[in-house]
Amino acid sequence: MDGLPLQPLTVAAIALLAVLYLVRSRRVSRARRPPGPPGLPFLGNVLQAPVKSVFLIGDMRLAKEILEKRSAKFSSRPIIPYVRYYADPAQLYWVFSKQNETHFIGRKLTTGLMAAVRAGETEPLQQFEALLNLTHLLDDGGKNWFHHIDRVSASMVLTAAFGLHCPTGQEPDLKEIVTCIVEFGKLTSLTGSIINVLPFLDIIPGPMPWRKRAQTYRKREDALYNKLITRAISGEASGMNTWTAAFAREDKPEGDQRRLIRMFVLAASETTAIAMHTFILACMLYPEWIPRAQREINAIVGEDRLPSFKDRPRLPYVEAIVRETLRWRPAVRFGVPHQSTADDVVEYKGKEYFIPKGSIIFAIPWAIEHEQGRFDNHDSFQPERFLNNTNNLKAGYETKCPGIPFAERSLWINIAMMLWAFNIHKSDEPDPNTGLPFKYDDSDSAFNGEARDKQGFTNAPLKFPAVFEPRSVQRAEVVRHEWAECEKDLNALLPREKEQ
Repeated sequence: MDGLPLQPLTVAAIALLAVLYLVRSRRVSRARRPPGPPGLPFLGNVLQAPVKSVFLIGDMRLAKEILEKRSAKFSSRPIIPYVRYYADPAQLYWVFSKQNETHFIGRKLTTGLMAAVRAGETEPLQQFEALLNLTHLLDDGGKNWFHHIDRVSASMVLTAAFGLHCPTGQEPDLKEIVTCIVEFGKLTSLTGSIINVLPFLDIIPGPMPWRKRAQTYRKREDALYNKLITRAISGEASGMNTWTAAFAREDKPEGDQRRLIRMFVLAASETTAIAMHTFILACMLYPEWIPRAQREINAIVGEDRLPSFKDRPRLPYVEAIVRETLRWRPAVRFGVPHQSTADDVVEYKGKEYFIPKGSIIFAIPWAIEHEQGRFDNHDSFQPERFLNNTNNLKAGYETKCPGIPFAERSLWINIAMMLWAFNIHKSDEPDPNTGLPFKYDDSDSAFNGEARDKQGFTNAPLKFPAVFEPRSVQRAEVVRHEWAECEKDLNALLPREKEQ
């Protein structure tokens, strides 16, 4: 946390400010509150969370009641102190912006992009990237598979967004994006800046450490995204049908909204990579489902070509694998935060609880997807839980993530291709930390979220070895041949819409 030398007079001033801040913000209602952690005398829970009240929901019925049926009261977003004072509010509509015009414009534009994704506009790009991923895995047998998965996840999103293809994963722009993601995670965490815990400190004038760090980051991020946006609008990718170009079009009612592209891109890249890492871990720990998946792929696709999106309707078990991957270990730990705009009372298990205006509500994906009674053996990876007794997909599957159509398609094509081409199994490589055989694990210690964002926002597995063994010489040759013959012109993979 930012350092600040404190003299006795400074301490006294801060204490007085804290008292005024707490008196103003803590209006305690006599209505029954949901159970929560014990607080400290006078300070209550202020050192645990910088908001009035935080409610964590782990029940699907209650989550739908609050976030869907009562969305008018619970669709706003909290703004943490760093974002309020030092970030561009327009770019952060998805996670951090309040329920205002910018928020609704961002949601509307994102919905439009995902409608195009559902119509198949990005499928040629996603299939191209998944094929390139296979060639990388063939080249090294999966020795650097973690890097290859990061690359394909980022490149799919960045190409769709900015026309920025990343064939190696070592591109300078990609490295700068990753650096900015890590720094943003730190700045918006409770431990990253003291004003996120004690926001009243920001009234202190002058070049405070947190202020200088935030301003430096803002300039760096602005320079990066201005470069990427220029690339998509008027630069080398201007002939492609990118998401940025769609956001920036001036002939739509919302006008040019290019700044809103940032957070959507960051979240899409991060969560897709984590889901694919999680899928590979499931191959290590629960391999019993793999033969069934490969039999289904063999029956529909055969050995002479790779799977394509045209096969998707006839591969229900592969679809179930995608759903189970997203359920088994959700990529986001706490979900997207919501903030209430009015007082409300909800009923849960026969009791009524008061949720005051300004409360922060998290629907916890892990708790919901592992809810007792909703799924049998919920800690195990069992794709068949999403199939009915006729081996067709069960009805009623849904998710509320705005970018899920693109993420699901990315996950589906990579899973289908990898299962067609490889036998994926554990490595005999020893653990570099112990020298003993590597211990594969799906406990909380293996999903501590620190592998990616360093702050625990995500639910990412730590690195582990894996072997990608070609299922046959013929299949390896098919991969090489299809890569040699495939369309590699990004303008053809993402053609610009024809002028009306």
